[in-house]
Amino acid sequence: MSTRFVRAGMAGVLVVTLAASGCGSPFLASDQLGDDVFAQTSSYGWGGSFAVGYRLTDGVTIVRIDKGPVTIKSIEPVMHGGSTRLLGAQVRLLTASRGSPVVDSEGWPPTHRDLDGAEDAAGFVIPDPGAVDPVDHPHGTVHIEILLGYEFVGEGRTVRRGLNVKYETGGRQRKVFLGSYMAVCAPAAVPCQHEDENGPVPLAAHVTQAGIGYL
Repeated sequence: MSTRFVRAGMAGVLVVTLAASGCGSPFLASDQLGDDVFAQTSSYGWGGSFAVGYRLTDGVTIVRIDKGPVTIKSIEPVMHGGSTRLLGAQVRLLTASRGSPVVDSEGWPPTHRDLDGAEDAAGFVIPDPGAVDPVDHPHGTVHIEILLGYEFVGEGRTVRRGLNVKYETGGRQRKVFLGSYMAVCAPAAVPCQHEDENGPVPLAAHVTQAGIGYL
């Protein structure tokens, strides 16, 4: 099973160089602010090529929650292209005792040990940051990881520009756009070009705000 995960979590700045083969490389995409509840300081993206029929879990979208409690109603990726189909959306609360956030992992639903605690997105309740257990949240902050499942249904290129999240807090229905970029292609032997706000991104090396590891 192929899984890549963020070793450093939300802390530290590391520079990594990854080979442009297999499942591709994560990179820093354009900054996209969320809102006063979903505080997204930076958005990340990644690109890669896979075989038709392959299923994966994408977990690159990590968000800090500044107010709560929050009930998620729906998560819809903004997609362009027809080589993939969405299999589902889950959310997990990141805590000190759980595994590192995952960039992408083989299969859906997610089964990797670093993705424990994931639940269906619709109806998922995020606690108020001011009421969480300091043992699980030692810095008094609440982060979530959004997990999306995809299946490659044909050859070609598909790009995700971000996510539309509908949620409820304080008795009000709200909607926020989160920047979260993905460029994926099929078949696996075809290099998959991706880009950020400045245009095409080289496939060989990228700078991220967290170390990326392979397992």
